Amino acid sequence: MHAKASAGAVLGWDVGGANIKVARIHGDDRDPQAVLEQVFPVWRERDRLPSALAELADRVGCAPAMAVTMTAELADCFATKRDGVGFVIGAFTAAFPGSKIWVYGVDGRFRSVDEARDRPYDVAAANWMASATLVARANPDALFLDVGSTTTDIIPILTGRVVAEGCTDTSRLRAGELVYTGCLRTPVCAIVRWVPLGGGRCRVAAEHFAVAADVYRWLGQIDEAAYTCETPDGRGRSRSEAGARLARMVCADLETLGEDDLTAIARHVANAQTAQIADGIRQVKQRIGDRAPRVALLAGSGAFLARAAAEAAGLATRDLAGELGAAGALAAPAVAVAHLLSDLLCTGR
Repeated sequence: MHAKASAGAVLGWDVGGANIKVARIHGDDRDPQAVLEQVFPVWRERDRLPSALAELADRVGCAPAMAVTMTAELADCFATKRDGVGFVIGAFTAAFPGSKIWVYGVDGRFRSVDEARDRPYDVAAANWMASATLVARANPDALFLDVGSTTTDIIPILTGRVVAEGCTDTSRLRAGELVYTGCLRTPVCAIVRWVPLGGGRCRVAAEHFAVAADVYRWLGQIDEAAYTCETPDGRGRSRSEAGARLARMVCADLETLGEDDLTAIARHVANAQTAQIADGIRQVKQRIGDRAPRVALLAGSGAFLARAAAEAAGLATRDLAGELGAAGALAAPAVAVAHLLSDLLCTGR
């Protein structure tokens, strides 16, 4: 049984391949009433998606109107993005038969569920556009930089308009506006090919032994609660357990490597990941030229990594948490689509 819907309330959803985020707003209240995130591996639990959505709605309070954006369609349990979009939409209609559901598109427009099914590529992976559109209202010249658990969005905003070159994941990868690296789930072997060890270089194992979360857990940049993804070995999330996974990247363990070795490895990986994101920022800035924004607005669970990359690329930084609150900045797309739909329903724009 869902919680009673409140008039004027809107739920905003961002359904990713690994996490679901939901934000609840009400009318003209600009601060979200509730923001929740739940780890949900779509590739493994796709059939449980309707019940997971219903459970989250019960926790925040259901609403008569819902705004949906997604990236889950890329999960490899779907043969095509068309299949993925259709599945996610079907999960919402099954979970919320009494709510009006709108799906956000890369062109900044909302579509009915039928329209979204008919044109799935218009709504696939549109969450970045929602976030950047909301950010642009208060920040007419900025680079929106959202580092999540898996990916990084680098979105330029000029004179209050989103001026991204790419719209699809593929075109955004080519433009540098999507960097497929994040602060938690990215395998270490996808970030570096070697690490410093014993005064020289040591190649790393091409195995899923450790992830970025282990790097930042070891360095103290995230705590155990922030390590929300699964661990590669199924063990715990303590600093020592993260260190053991890092040691395994060079086919070693905690009996054969010391703390200094592990710290050097972790710092090298962190620096390499920072450089990857900074390279994307420079690519975006180079395309725009002299008009390129000089300030980066930081969001996502990897805001600390976004800050390091932005500063490496010569930008001043400001945390989006100052505008959306800490929870809102962690789930910017969900908060954004909720606000954008609420404004549409109130003003028609």
